[in-house]
Amino acid sequence: MGIQRNVEELKRLIKEYLRSSHERLESADILFKAGKFRDSISRSYYAFLDAADALLLTKDLRPKSHSGTIVLCNQHFIKEGLLDRKYSRWFKRIEKARLEADYERQKEFSEQDAQDALEEAMEFAKAIEELLPRLYQRGLFKISEE
Repeated sequence: MGIQRNVEELKRLIKEYLRSSHERLESADILFKAGKFRDSISRSYYAFLDAADALLLTKDLRPKSHSGTIVLCNQHFIKEGLLDRKYSRWFKRIEKARLEADYERQKEFSEQDAQDALEEAMEFAKAIEELLPRLYQRGLFKISEE
C-alpha cells in the first residue's frame, strides 16, 4: 500500500508541476506579445524549471536549488540518453538569461532573445510530456517506499 500511495502522490505532483509549467508558458507568451521581453524570458525559464522538476519526480528526486535541477536532469536523463543533449545547453542558456533578466537592469533583451527562450521552453515542456508515459511503461518510474 505504501508504494502505491507514493506513486499516486508523485503523479499528482508531476501533474501540478506540468500545470505550473503551462501557466508560465502562457504568461511568457502574453508578456512576449506585449513586448515585455525581459519578463517573458524569466517566465520561460520557470516553465523550463517546472517541467524539469516534474521529470525528476519520476525518480523521486527533489532538488533543493535551480542548479540542482539542472545537474540532476543532466545526470539522470540527458547522460542516460532519455533526452536530447540540446536541452542541457538550452537549460544553461535560459538560466543565464533569466539571471540577467532578473538582476541586470541595464541589460537589453531583443524580441529574438525572448522568442528563442519561449520556443525552447515550449519544446522542452513538450518533450517532457512525451517522455513521461514512456518512462512509466518501461518501468523507469522509480518510487521508494517510505
